Amino acid sequence: MGMFSLHDEGARSLQYHHTALRHLNGSIGTKKVDGDSIYRTASISKLITTYAGMIELDENDWNIPLSDIYPAFKNLVRKTKDDFDAVQYTQWDRITIGDIAAQLGGISRLGFPLTAGDILLQAASNPSVVESWGLPPPNFPATEARYPCAKDLASGSTTCSIENYTIGIASDTPRYLPAASPLYSDSGFFLLGGALSNLTNMSMDDLYRKAIFDPLGLENTMSEPPSDPAVLERTVVAGNADVALVNVPITTPSGGIFSTVNDLSVIGTSILNSTLLSTDKTNRWMKPVSFTGDLRYAVGRPWEIYRYVHHDSEVVTDIYTKLGDSGVYGGLLVLLPDFDFGFTILGANDIGIQTQAIQLVADLVIDSLAPALLGQAHREALVNLAGSYTAKDKRLNTTLTLSVPSSSTAAPGLLITEWISNGTDIKNRLAASLIDLVPHLPQRPASPMMLRLVPTIQSIASSGQISFQMETVNPTGPIDGHLFSQMYDVNPWASTMDQLNYNDIPINEFVFSIDKNTGKAGAVTPSAYKVELERKE
Repeated sequence: MGMFSLHDEGARSLQYHHTALRHLNGSIGTKKVDGDSIYRTASISKLITTYAGMIELDENDWNIPLSDIYPAFKNLVRKTKDDFDAVQYTQWDRITIGDIAAQLGGISRLGFPLTAGDILLQAASNPSVVESWGLPPPNFPATEARYPCAKDLASGSTTCSIENYTIGIASDTPRYLPAASPLYSDSGFFLLGGALSNLTNMSMDDLYRKAIFDPLGLENTMSEPPSDPAVLERTVVAGNADVALVNVPITTPSGGIFSTVNDLSVIGTSILNSTLLSTDKTNRWMKPVSFTGDLRYAVGRPWEIYRYVHHDSEVVTDIYTKLGDSGVYGGLLVLLPDFDFGFTILGANDIGIQTQAIQLVADLVIDSLAPALLGQAHREALVNLAGSYTAKDKRLNTTLTLSVPSSSTAAPGLLITEWISNGTDIKNRLAASLIDLVPHLPQRPASPMMLRLVPTIQSIASSGQISFQMETVNPTGPIDGHLFSQMYDVNPWASTMDQLNYNDIPINEFVFSIDKNTGKAGAVTPSAYKVELERKE
């Protein structure tokens, strides 16, 4: 495992590696793992595939239906048009490329029989298994006729083409209606890879290299299993090499990419830093597309989003991840955009616990580092931003004092402890005015701790400035815990931010001038007041 951060290049040296004893005497592969050891990334491949699509496709391309890409799907839609049944037929003309990238296609997980987990495959060697499940007798010839790829894959062949694959999956029954509910689907990413190849007129191998591998200088990341002896010497091979390094090209976009801790750190850093995408594209991409049945989890393209709640303050940190689990390999790429930080875990073993181990390690890391990162943000805010700011012209009698809350239960941000403008106490007036804007019943008193500044736009690299907006947190509300009545108390985006204006400039906007070398604020301008206040040493 290894860390990475936009603000600390030394973070990449924070790594941990363990080589299992049985690998030390293996006949193939590395004998000692490190940051450049090559693993199959399993379903982290789905994230890399989507990343390549984000780079190469136009926004409108994500709305193209799969029936416009695959003739087998178009034929099925045409064939069932007059006798359509939404329960029996998949609506390929309504499932978009964006849907399958977000696990919203509503289609099967694998899309063909005679693979692991299919009782029909078990019946091929043990016919009694069908009877033990109370299932009807198997019909192998009909299955092989319907799915052109089934026989090849069952015999160990890797020649299944995306065209033959779509012929088989076309008449599969849907699991959900299009875009109705998230359902994890490897088959969706087989189809996504074929769609990307179709739209870019490139093989997926070429697309990965053009979009990601070459621009980022990833020398140890590849879309085919290692075969060169020198590369194999750095590859982690657990168990049977023929199984660990199997190559079925149509499945590569879902789980066939090989990489290292160091290379995945580069990929994670490039996403956080918008190296290959524009900032607005990155911002749109790193958002939930669908919720799940649990408040702590959401789904993106193809992000698995965890909502970490800090134990004392109950502040929420969104964690964007992609888990991988394929055969003997497992992995996890984790991004915390709030802190411009992330980490990678890759693992392999032949006893079937790599994913559970990786998830446990991730929990230990997050439970240790999330509070530490929040604490570091507290310390940096104290050193770089807190303090008293006064106008150069003393005749203005203008002072702004900002502090950082010391209590571990307080929400993060800069508290306004004093604000005098032209001799007028703005702090108390502002608190009362903001609370009046919120439609509370009963009317609630303003809390002296409710005014806090949080960063909204950072432009340190170009202009040396950070824009802050004031949020209001009102801990005095008596309807704690009620879903609708508490909405304005805990959601300033909908209540008090940007409500009070002067000449269409927010009263609660503050722009800090930052020294690019030290990160320390030298001055702040309350935007509506148009006066720069210098920070006292």
